[in-house]
Formats: sequence, structure tokens, C-alpha cells
Amino acid sequence: MLLHIALVSITKEVTLAHLAPVSAAIQKQISRDFGPMWNVEATVDAFDKLEDVPIGYWHVLLQDELPNGAAGLHKRDDNKQPFALVALTTNWPVFMSHEVLEMLVDPQGTLTRAGNSLKSDQGRVEYLIEVCDPCQASRFAYSVNSVMVSDFYTPQYFDPVKSSGVRYSFSGQVRGPREVLDGGYLSWFDPQTRHLFQLQVDGKKKTIADRGEVPFAAESLRALSDRVSADRRDSVIKGGSRAGLRLNAETDYRKRARVEKPKLTAVDHAQVAHARNLWAQLERIAAAE
Repeated sequence: MLLHIALVSITKEVTLAHLAPVSAAIQKQISRDFGPMWNVEATVDAFDKLEDVPIGYWHVLLQDELPNGAAGLHKRDDNKQPFALVALTTNWPVFMSHEVLEMLVDPQGTLTRAGNSLKSDQGRVEYLIEVCDPCQASRFAYSVNSVMVSDFYTPQYFDPVKSSGVRYSFSGQVRGPREVLDGGYLSWFDPQTRHLFQLQVDGKKKTIADRGEVPFAAESLRALSDRVSADRRDSVIKGGSRAGLRLNAETDYRKRARVEKPKLTAVDHAQVAHARNLWAQLERIAAAE
């Protein structure tokens, strides 16, 4: 099935002219590198505003900042369709690539792969399929059309043993199953305790953190992983306080949601309605933090 991804900047710092080359680079990455390995096909297009995005596209939105300083977040809209948020950081194209690739492999954020736990006192666990997290640091990114995009692991990443000649990430910098590079992390769900665990790597230091019990009503394992991951951070270009984020929610989002509708077709009305719903959800996300 051919999937359709829409990239939209909702920050004044990045225009459509800035976004278009990033869109082209991610499209090439998917067609040439990622798609053949993960058996996915997708189009990636940049749009000037949310109201321009056709119905049936999944959204990846660039904005000034995200709750708790996150560089990227996965969400689902009110119709249970996936969308992602990317913060305006020093390396935002890498994180935009990151969010797009993970969305394509696991749109709902629920896929796992069974394997032996990296924690010695655990047995079999369920690893989250987050194809960029173990190698997410910008230092491991690679260039497409002179745009830096995220490295990603291959389907062989969860093989039970290491084999010679096997590629574990596209760049080759991940050299074995379940290896985590500096600045990355790997998440898993322990069925016995119902807790989420993460292996985080900072330089030569490796830490396994217990992130607590996974609520039965959790939006998704990946959304929960995003929310509790201290490693999903990067330096922001246009920073601000959480109070400032709420101010944006109360002014800019609400203002953008009021869309003029002169002589709109049925298709236009549908696009505008979808954009209004998404703006309202962005407002709720900001107000909740």
C-alpha cells in the first residue's frame, strides 16, 4: 500500500522554501534506502499550511518547541490516525526524518518484537519497534541531497545472534543485534511486571531505567516511550518556557483554527475541517503539559 506523508511547518522560522528540500531528501531516503529494506512505499510532500493537506495524508509538523523539551513526539489524532510533532532544534531535518521513518514502519506505535531481555533478571520481553531510536544521535546521521537524515536499523536488528556480513543499520554503525549507540536508547515491555524499561547509552555509560507500569489505557507503547525518554532531546533554536507554550496554544493555534471559507468545494471543506480538528488537538496537547 502506498502511504502519503505531509510535512508542514507551523513555525515562522521555517518556510515552505526551507521545508521543500528536506521533504525531497526524505522522499529519496525512503525510495532508495529505507523502503526496500522495510518493504514500505510512501510519498513525502511539503505543504505551506495544514489547510492545504489533502485528506488521507499523515502529518509530520514542525513547531517551535515541544512539551518537556522533546525533539520529537508520536501521536494519534481524534480519528486514530498517526501524526508526529518535531521541535525546531539545531538538527530538525534529522528528527523529521526520524519521525517519518518510524511512522511508516509502525503507524500506531504498538508493534513489538519478542526477544531475550538485556536485563539479566528478566526473561522474554517485547521490544518496541522504533527504527531510529538506538542510533538517533545526529552524529550518526547521513547525507541525502546535502540534507542530514536519520540512520535507522534494519529488520535484522532483533536477530537472536550476531552474524557476519549482516547489516544492522543502514549506515553500518550499528554492528550487532540490539546494540545502542551513544545518545540512543532501546525500549521494551516486560509482561511479568507490565513495566516499560529502557537501555540508554551516554558515552561509555549504559543505564537500564525502569520507566514504571504501562497503564492499560496508554495511548500506545511508543507514545509512552517518547514521553518518558530523557534521550529524545536536542538543543532548541527558538526556546521558551512551558508557559510560553501555553500562550501559543491559546493564541496562535486558536487563531489559525479560524479559517476563512470563501467559495470552498466539498474537498476544501473536508481539508479545512481536518485542519481545524488537528489545530484543536495541538492546543490540547500544549495545555496539558
